[in-house]
Amino acid sequence: MPSLRSRTKSWLLGGALCGLAGSVLAASAPRTAQAPTPRAKPLFNAHGTYTFDAASSEIDYKSHTGAFHKITIQQGKITVVANRAHASGLGRPDGEWTLQGNVQVHAPPHGSLTSDQAVVQINDSQIARVTVTGSPAQFRQQSAQGRITQGHANQIIYNVTAGTVHLSQKAWVAVGRDKFSGPSILYNIIQERIQATSSGSGERVHITIAPRKRSHRGSPPGPARAPQPAGRSS
Repeated sequence: MPSLRSRTKSWLLGGALCGLAGSVLAASAPRTAQAPTPRAKPLFNAHGTYTFDAASSEIDYKSHTGAFHKITIQQGKITVVANRAHASGLGRPDGEWTLQGNVQVHAPPHGSLTSDQAVVQINDSQIARVTVTGSPAQFRQQSAQGRITQGHANQIIYNVTAGTVHLSQKAWVAVGRDKFSGPSILYNIIQERIQATSSGSGERVHITIAPRKRSHRGSPPGPARAPQPAGRSS
């Protein structure tokens, strides 16, 4: 297995990162002349060549695997940082990336994830699911209207196709000033909807809805004042 010990910066689009980069590029390629079907917008979306900076890396082209230490992966505005990474299925339609140790995913303005470990699953050359685990794992997203949604749980699964984030095991989500907690919370990124469910052990869902301030625009006029006699003022 060949080893690269010096700190490198590479554009291994056709090698080590071919599976991951090809999955994003394949999703953006035009398929037919007809009007495109609306799809869920990925939380971490970018186009272009992947580059990475690693303290050390080992790539086995025969087994289509790779191991990386102190890695930073970049594509467009996306930056993924982890202490360790292992990839399987490099250059193949199906594969998996396992990131461990201080995992941070930054993709402004779409959102961010932080966790102890992350697993990226690639099916048919497309990123199908991202699973992050931690104590706890955390996510944050800002909508086009500026609304902040953030949450944490022991496990968070981002389903790219469905456009959902599923938090389980001590799940907590805040949408603005509203708060939800329970064993399982499903957040739909596109529809901005939350579904919280309780467990069979009797653990219940807790919801806190903050009161909204009354808007002054469109308020009904106050009571009419009685006319004053001539020569008098109130």
